[in-house]
Amino acid sequence: MTTNNPIIDIMQTRHSVRQYDGQPIDRTELNRLLTTAFLAPTALNQQPIRALVIDSPEVRQQLTAATGNTSQLTTSAAVVLFVNDLENRDEAKPFQPAQRPAPTSHQAIGALDVGLVAMQFMLLAKDAGYDTNPMTGFDAAMFNQILNLDPRRYQPLLLVSVGQAAKAGKLAEHKPLSQLVDYR
Repeated sequence: MTTNNPIIDIMQTRHSVRQYDGQPIDRTELNRLLTTAFLAPTALNQQPIRALVIDSPEVRQQLTAATGNTSQLTTSAAVVLFVNDLENRDEAKPFQPAQRPAPTSHQAIGALDVGLVAMQFMLLAKDAGYDTNPMTGFDAAMFNQILNLDPRRYQPLLLVSVGQAAKAGKLAEHKPLSQLVDYR
């Protein structure tokens, strides 16, 4: 369904892709998409999210051991690992004592922040003619090990494959609004 609103059209046509054509995406293009994606809001504007772009076929092949999404990892142009940088929160401008979240909430807040950044990235990629697939079902500890990331500092939260679809994604079945929304 096409509307007169480009952002709605992008949202309605963005579907998860499982098989890509393997064509690379120029790093300048990826940087353009990521620069705009990182304009997403974050809690208290702390900006703890980091992105690791993995375009090396060898490294992506190694990562298949930590996830069941082999085709997305091996056929996409790149995968972007979005992580919560836990030290960022410690190094940031100090909060007022009443505003400082409990330490365990950093992970939950980071998960919300990464969702905002990653969704903007996926919509921007679609607008630029690329397809994406978000993935959460991976072994974060193994990712840290393979990518040589400090697990005390970096919390891998979301992996997004990006590239040109070899096989188009399909609209997933969604629950009706009446099951998702209530008014009071």
